[in-house]
Amino acid sequence: MNQVNQTTSDSDEEITLIDLIYPIFKHIRFLILFCVVVVIAVGLYTVKLPKVYEATAVTLPEVKQSDTGSELKAAFLEKFGVAGLGISNETPSEVFEAVLKSEELTRQAIRRSANYFNMGLSSSNERDLVKSVAKTIKVTKLRKEPTLSLSVQASDPYLASDLANSYLVELDIYNRSSNITSAQRLRKYIEKRLIAANTELEQAQQELRLFQEKNKAISISEQAKATILILSDMESRRVALEVDKETIDKFYKGSSVELEKIKAQLTAIQKNIDRLTQSNEDKVALSDQDGRLEFYIPLTRIPSLNFDESRLLLQVKAKTGVVTMLTNQLEQVKLDETKDIPTVNVLDWAEPSLIPIRPSLRKNVLLSGFIALLMGIFLVYGWEYFQRARKNSMPPPKLKEKNGFLTSFLRRDVA
Repeated sequence: MNQVNQTTSDSDEEITLIDLIYPIFKHIRFLILFCVVVVIAVGLYTVKLPKVYEATAVTLPEVKQSDTGSELKAAFLEKFGVAGLGISNETPSEVFEAVLKSEELTRQAIRRSANYFNMGLSSSNERDLVKSVAKTIKVTKLRKEPTLSLSVQASDPYLASDLANSYLVELDIYNRSSNITSAQRLRKYIEKRLIAANTELEQAQQELRLFQEKNKAISISEQAKATILILSDMESRRVALEVDKETIDKFYKGSSVELEKIKAQLTAIQKNIDRLTQSNEDKVALSDQDGRLEFYIPLTRIPSLNFDESRLLLQVKAKTGVVTMLTNQLEQVKLDETKDIPTVNVLDWAEPSLIPIRPSLRKNVLLSGFIALLMGIFLVYGWEYFQRARKNSMPPPKLKEKNGFLTSFLRRDVA
């Protein structure tokens, strides 16, 4: 008997699928009304929110081939962002992205925008405007495509498109001015070094001429000539590396792998020069470009007069090599100053879009309808639970009858 009662009690406590679905159908009108009210309220609120429009322009960063024949150009341009797109470690897209997100370019773009003068803006709130606009700039670079997308957001579609196009115009102006300024500074620096090198060459030639006139012709051995030739070559390379080093120190501040590499090369060349000019060894072994060892007589082993003439010949050859190197680099920089002007290749100019990106009425309505449905179901089950709990807490029927009889009896007595 107890087992039958327990089975009956367990069956009463089981919750079937019908028990779960029935409250929803029972209160289906409430659910529909609740969802409709919430959706309408959210829709009206969304319509009243300020709209934000977005305009997108697409550009193709110009990729240039590096000039491996000019070490100075490579060392210089590698440190100068946009002007050195062709050989910089950074890609043109990365450089463009950094420039586009700068506040200075944002300020210039806002000033260029025609809408700037129609918005009633003053110089006092220009700084706040620049910061707010710079935060809305989005620069997108896809991995499989070389293009770069610039997106600008504003409260007006025409303002957004005008700002995006102004950004590209200012970026092109920045590229041109940066390249011309860098080339001009480098040209002036090389011209200054070339004037000093020509003066030193004239002095060396004059000293050699006076020495030869005083001591007549002196025969120099082939080994001494080989030493002079290799020394003049190393001296030219040393001066070229010093130009590179001074250029980087002058135009670029901060740690640089290229600078450390140049310093190491200078140390190695200076060590070989010291061995050939100051060593007391009979022969000095140096490795050539192919790794083969070549033996040279140091200048200290050359007789006195031959040594003096060898030293003067070395100065003339070294200074001649320096002048030749600087002249070639000066011509290259002059060409770069007039021809190597990177421009912004605009594929698609920004057009005003009349459809706002936010707030999205469709998205907000769908999301609010889904949330309202969940909340309505939760309220229905909560109400059913409350009703069932209230029903279970009511007194038994017999107690109700006794209470009713007692209540009526008391009422008669009072009457």
